[in-house]
Amino acid sequence: MIFRVWGENTVVSKAPDYSKIPRSEAQKAVNRRFKGATRYGHRVLKDPVAYAYYDPKRRGIQTVWNVAIADYMKRPEIAEIDVWNYKGQAGNTIRVKARDNYGIASVIVMIINALGFEVERGMAVSMPGSEVWVYKTMEQNPDWRGGRVVVRVTDSPGNVTRAFMLL
Repeated sequence: MIFRVWGENTVVSKAPDYSKIPRSEAQKAVNRRFKGATRYGHRVLKDPVAYAYYDPKRRGIQTVWNVAIADYMKRPEIAEIDVWNYKGQAGNTIRVKARDNYGIASVIVMIINALGFEVERGMAVSMPGSEVWVYKTMEQNPDWRGGRVVVRVTDSPGNVTRAFMLL
């Protein structure tokens, strides 16, 4: 049954039957994603470490289940890749601004030179109290101009977002 409020009246009606209407590919994709989210929610409820991670993130009447599902359904975002301090030398820094509704698990930075070869790859370090992650380069890269920096951000459920910036 569906309850609707119209003005000062509450109207009860039969729920529509959508079972015979074919789903679009986009609807099927959302259904598959939500199925994965429910599997993740079950794993979180059974895992004391994961449960302890999500428990303090609850707000109001939210349950750990609700928070875990919400985290699974929303992928992390890469707001900015700052390569201004990168000049192809060891010790240069690359800054990544990344956010997620419940936290970033890792940020991996890969540097590819102008010839298309991977020069290095490593984990960025989170700056406490901010959305900024910093990667300090380890290798010399004489062919850095025309190359690119590829960033891979992962959240707790394992959602991955990738982006790149040309050098």
